[in-house]
Amino acid sequence: MRPREMSDLDLSGVVKTTLKILQEHTICDNCLGRQFAWLGTGISNKDRGHSIKLTLTMIADEQFKVGNKGQSSKIINLLAENGMFEPAKLVASQNSIEYDIQDACHLCSLDNESIFDKIQMISDRMKGMSDDYEFSTFLVGSVPSSVLVERQDELSARCSILYAETLKSHLNREIGSNLQRILRKEVDFEKPDIVFVYLMEQDEIRLQVNPIFIYGRYQKLVRGIPQSRWDCKKCKGRGCDDCKGTGRKYPDSISEYIGIPAQLIADGSKFKLHAAGREDVDVLMLGNGRPFVVEISEPRVRSPDLHQLAHEINEQANDKIKVHNLQTADRLTLQKLKEKASSNVKEYRALITVEQSVTNEILEQAETFFRGTDIEQRTPTRVSHRRSDLVRKKRIYEIHLKKQDENLLEGVFKVQGGTYIKELISGDDGRTIPSITEKLGTKCICKELNVIAIYSNDANEHE
Repeated sequence: MRPREMSDLDLSGVVKTTLKILQEHTICDNCLGRQFAWLGTGISNKDRGHSIKLTLTMIADEQFKVGNKGQSSKIINLLAENGMFEPAKLVASQNSIEYDIQDACHLCSLDNESIFDKIQMISDRMKGMSDDYEFSTFLVGSVPSSVLVERQDELSARCSILYAETLKSHLNREIGSNLQRILRKEVDFEKPDIVFVYLMEQDEIRLQVNPIFIYGRYQKLVRGIPQSRWDCKKCKGRGCDDCKGTGRKYPDSISEYIGIPAQLIADGSKFKLHAAGREDVDVLMLGNGRPFVVEISEPRVRSPDLHQLAHEINEQANDKIKVHNLQTADRLTLQKLKEKASSNVKEYRALITVEQSVTNEILEQAETFFRGTDIEQRTPTRVSHRRSDLVRKKRIYEIHLKKQDENLLEGVFKVQGGTYIKELISGDDGRTIPSITEKLGTKCICKELNVIAIYSNDANEHE
């Protein structure tokens, strides 16, 4: 830009807006700088506000010295009074310019106390609240006073302020920066371990401790154990004669065998087990086990000893279940686990009773028919009380059928996750089409069922 073109620039926007603000309200350096937060970078709002006030003070002082005392006196008065600006107060005193003492900023003060004067106290309180928690990252949030938010909105409208930052954003950054220095821990905007939320009107702090996630696989080695706690239907867990006062239909569950030790070792408030599907109560889970993620809420320990946890789970389960391959995980792992649950390939072994004896030739024909076949399964009668009545299409990859005796078969099924094997065998009175019953031409019932493998290309595993 050539020197003669400099005069074409409009250099009065920030100055005019600042004077308009000062004519209406008291404003501190922090809040003045915040009105122009998106102009210039690499400077704090406080320094930005101080610089604007200092520039105006210098301009007014210069004008006063060259004889333009009327307008410059008013500007110095505004800066000393509503700007609460010490250099302007000094200029005013030197030139006998009167001003009233103000000590509360219109935009950040409640009960004559600026929120920015409380940053250290708030930070110290946050540190005290988090002393008992293990964490590496944090985030600060806030809920500003509705009165102050309304004042800012009114000022922005009246003064046509276009480049302001919200008080919430400004406050979060100031507390966060100070707390980072105190804690010597990193701020994480995406996945913080803990979140501090300051409620300005109540002068309260809420601590949100985000959960931890532990991935693993479990084997179920004893029949008669549900995956999740199963309360007595009659009393809904309160205890009655039917359940002998226990409130339970079954005394234990896989989720409790895994979740309770996990909650204890992480010193959390509660747990939730998420698994890639579920086996029936009377079905074993063998082979490499079923993938799961256990979620621990509000943990005080974020990096528990997973080898110790696996040992405690297996010891307390007393060979009813076993876990292995425990690893730290995150919410994305959980999301992928749920997404893949119905698409994973699962392998089952079943003992099947047949009403009439069948030939090996018929068994081979059934094996050939089902290889790579899609079946349609309407929600089975036995689970229709708790599942939506839908027709689901499932892929059958392989079936192998072998005679054990005249009325007993062994079947190995490799199928898409979510396939109801018992109904694939029986047909469920026509709700599963086609079925083993249909293809063998005789009534077939699943006598015993085990899951023997769940195949997963889970990037979280390192087996």
